[in-house]
Amino acid sequence: MNLNANYDFSQPNKLERKALFLVLSKALWAMFKGFWPIFALFAIKGFPADAWWVSLVAAGVVVLVFIRVSINYFYFSYQVVHDELVIKKGWLNKSTTVIKLDKIHEINLNQKFIHKLIGLYLVNIDTAGSSKTEIEINGIDFKKALALKDVLAQKVEVESDSDILEEDIPNQTASNDKIKIDLFSLIKIGLTRNYLQTFGLMIAFSFQIIEQLQDFFYEDDTSVYDNIINNSYQEYLGILGIVLFLGLIILIIAFNLVRTLLTYFNYQLNLKDKHLTASYGLTDSHIVSVPANKVQMFQFQQNYFQKVMNLFEVKIKQVESSEDNKKKKGLIIPGANQLELNKIFRVIFGDNLIDFSSFYKPNQRVLLIKFLWLCVPFSIALTVLYFTGSFSFVWIVLLFFVLFFVLICIGYKNEKMVFKNDFIVLKKGIWDISTMYLPVDKIQKVTITQSYFQQKSQIGSLNLHTAAGTVTMYYYDFTMLQPLANEILYKIEKNNRLWM
Repeated sequence: MNLNANYDFSQPNKLERKALFLVLSKALWAMFKGFWPIFALFAIKGFPADAWWVSLVAAGVVVLVFIRVSINYFYFSYQVVHDELVIKKGWLNKSTTVIKLDKIHEINLNQKFIHKLIGLYLVNIDTAGSSKTEIEINGIDFKKALALKDVLAQKVEVESDSDILEEDIPNQTASNDKIKIDLFSLIKIGLTRNYLQTFGLMIAFSFQIIEQLQDFFYEDDTSVYDNIINNSYQEYLGILGIVLFLGLIILIIAFNLVRTLLTYFNYQLNLKDKHLTASYGLTDSHIVSVPANKVQMFQFQQNYFQKVMNLFEVKIKQVESSEDNKKKKGLIIPGANQLELNKIFRVIFGDNLIDFSSFYKPNQRVLLIKFLWLCVPFSIALTVLYFTGSFSFVWIVLLFFVLFFVLICIGYKNEKMVFKNDFIVLKKGIWDISTMYLPVDKIQKVTITQSYFQQKSQIGSLNLHTAAGTVTMYYYDFTMLQPLANEILYKIEKNNRLWM
C-alpha cells in the first residue's frame, strides 16, 4: 500500500490535535527549568501566607505561555511545493522558511517517551546550513511521518540524480535489502564497545560524588581518601585496589550493555536503491533517513574482541557545520559483519571495499618525535619525585613510560594510507582500529603543511578539507605528498559529481 497516496503534501498541512499537548508540555518544562531555584526555595522555606501575588503571577505566566503556544500551534503549517519544503509560522509576526529538497542531508523521525504516550512523532530535517536542526515538525502521526519522509527522500533522489552525468554513475543495480541486529548480537556489541569513553565518564562522575560526600561527612582538614587509605593501608590496600578495579570493569561493561540495549534496541537498516533508513530505540524511538549521495565519509572501526566476533561499528558522516564546528549526527550502525559491511558500502558508493595490499605509511621519524614529546611529562614527574623524597616510586613512572611508548609503536604499526579507485583510505588506531573512506569528489581543498624542522627532514602533513571536516595525515614523506596532492586535485577537477 502506498502511504503517499493518502496524504496531499502539496497543500498546507497542520499538526495533529494531540500535538498541542506536546508543545505546551515543552514550553512548561522550559519555564520550569528557568525558575526551578525559586520553586526549590519555596519548597524548602515554605510558602508565605501574604505572598498570594506569587501565585497570581505564576498563573498569569502560565496563561500567557498557553496563549503563545496555542498561536504557534494553530498558525504552523508545512507543505511541499515542487522542489521546495515550505514551513510557515506565526500570526502577527509571520515567518516563512523555504528549503530546497536537494539540499536536505538527513531526515530524522524521533519518538521520545512523551511522544510515545500520545502516539506522535517529531520530524527533524537537516541541511548543511547550520549546526542545529533547520526544520522541526513536532506532532504528526507515524504513517503521515513516514509518508512525508518518503516524499522528501524521493524528490531529493530525483533532484540529485539530475545533476550527475549518466557516464559518471557507477554500475549499480537497484537494491532493496534489510539488515537487522538481533538481541544476541546487540548484547555482543554492548560488551565490546566504548570502554575508554565510559571509563572517563565513570571516573569524572565518581570524583564528583566523592567530593559531594566529603562536604557533608568530613571536616575541612580530612577527606574520604585519607579515611580509605588509613583504614586499609597495611593489610588490605592491595586487595582493596583489586576489588575496586574489578568492580569498575564490571560497572563499565554493565553500563555499556544497558546503554547499547536502550539506544539500539530492535535496530533495522533498510538499503533501498540509493537510500539508507535506520530505525531503532527502546525508550526513545528513532528513524533516520540518509541519501547515499549526501554521505561525505564512511568509517568503520573494530577492536580485538569485535574482530573475533566479526563485528564492525560503522559511522556514516555527513556535512559538518561551519558555525561552531559541531558535527551533524549522521548515521551510526552499531554492529555489522563483513558481508553486511560490504553491502552497505556498495549501496552508498557502488563499489567494493579496498584491500591494503600496498599502502603508504608515515615517516619513521614520527616515532622519534613522539618519543621526545613523551619524555617531557615523564621528566617533570621524575623531578617531582626526586625533590619530594619519593624517588622509590620511580619504577611506576618508568613502567608507564614504557607502556605509553609501546602504545605509540602499536599506533604507528596500524597507521596506513591508500589512494585507489577515487578513494582516500586512512587506517589508524591502537585498540579501536578505524578505517575511513573519503571519496575524492567530496574533497573541497587540498593543502600541504610543513614546520621549520619538518622541512629539514623532508616530511609534512596532508590536509584534506571536506564538508564533514578536515582530515589530516601527519608526518608523511614530502616527496610522496606533492605528487599525491597533484593527483587528487586532478581527479577533483576531472570529476563532475557534486560534493554535497
